[in-house]
Amino acid sequence: IALGSTSTSRPPKKVAPRPGSARILTSNIPQTQPPSEFRSLPASLENELLGKARAVIQSPTVPESAVVENALQACENLAQILAGDVRPAPQDIKVDITPASNLLSLEENRDNPKKQSQKEVSSTLVAENAAVQLVSNTAYQVVTDPKVFITLRILSMYVNAQSLLGRPGSFPEIFKLYASKPIPKPGTNPIRFSNPYPKKPSAHIPLPIANAALTAAIRFRNLPLCFDVIENSVCAPAFRISKFLRKAFIPVSAAVLAPFAIHQLAAQLALYQNTMDTQLATKMYFGGILAYVGFTSIIGYVAITTSNDQMDRVTWAQGTPMYERWMREEERMMIDRVAGAWGFQQRSKRGEETGPDWEGLRELTGLRRMILDRTDLMDGME
Repeated sequence: IALGSTSTSRPPKKVAPRPGSARILTSNIPQTQPPSEFRSLPASLENELLGKARAVIQSPTVPESAVVENALQACENLAQILAGDVRPAPQDIKVDITPASNLLSLEENRDNPKKQSQKEVSSTLVAENAAVQLVSNTAYQVVTDPKVFITLRILSMYVNAQSLLGRPGSFPEIFKLYASKPIPKPGTNPIRFSNPYPKKPSAHIPLPIANAALTAAIRFRNLPLCFDVIENSVCAPAFRISKFLRKAFIPVSAAVLAPFAIHQLAAQLALYQNTMDTQLATKMYFGGILAYVGFTSIIGYVAITTSNDQMDRVTWAQGTPMYERWMREEERMMIDRVAGAWGFQQRSKRGEETGPDWEGLRELTGLRRMILDRTDLMDGME
């Protein structure tokens, strides 16, 4: 694929697809706002990428995980090359025209007589974005191919590649596919598929991958995409079941078995005294130890579920059950990150944000039983 010259003296030529690569270039991958400036893509690396992608897409059987990982590794490597010189994309900035600004603009024009025009910059971005689009669509086609089983490593490589390319729009869809995509059965011709159970603990999106996807969505200022990433990662049933099994199953099991263990301990302690009946001593020891363990456990449970030192701008609404606060803490944490990215960074200006995005963020936060900028927790309002 000819990517066009990076020169800004004339508009770039139209990109003509190479035979055999049309399927990769006509993907319907969701798009977000365009990325910043990227480097051009060498032809040899482009041919290598297309070859590895065809090996997966055109395979008549279920491809091995190593083949799929090689294709995505090529996409990730090319994404690192393309994003090696990222600079903020040119934006239209409204400036108040004053006599002082006129003088400053004259001085700037005198010091920079060869400044590029907006048309020249746009032409460069179009030529460079063709390479970005190629790599992004290739990774998307590989992962969404029905014959590909999405493993955790494949998911991580895809998120890394698309984050580097500035194409996070497909993350919610890929997160859904990770949990619900039909599983191809190796060695079958024609290929047969089995339906997975999307709520199983192994189908959850790990928190580091969810955070990386949210970072990419925040970087491109796409509020609906941020909430879609949150909804399909930490809000999914598989994530909550996995969290319960990883962090709460052992404490809950200990709480269930504690009375039986305490009774056995009390019975043994009763044998070391001779001031009262053994059964009466067993009951007294059992009640005392159980009360101590129970009250201590309750205090620890309340401390864990009501801790708020990690909260910044988003807190729980009054009346939210303590178990729900603990189970949905990652959701609150991510929404807190979104609020911090959309609002003022200076603590003294918090609460002064306006605009449709901010009002929408406040409404979405309220619908989730959370409060954005609780008044009595803001600086100077204690």
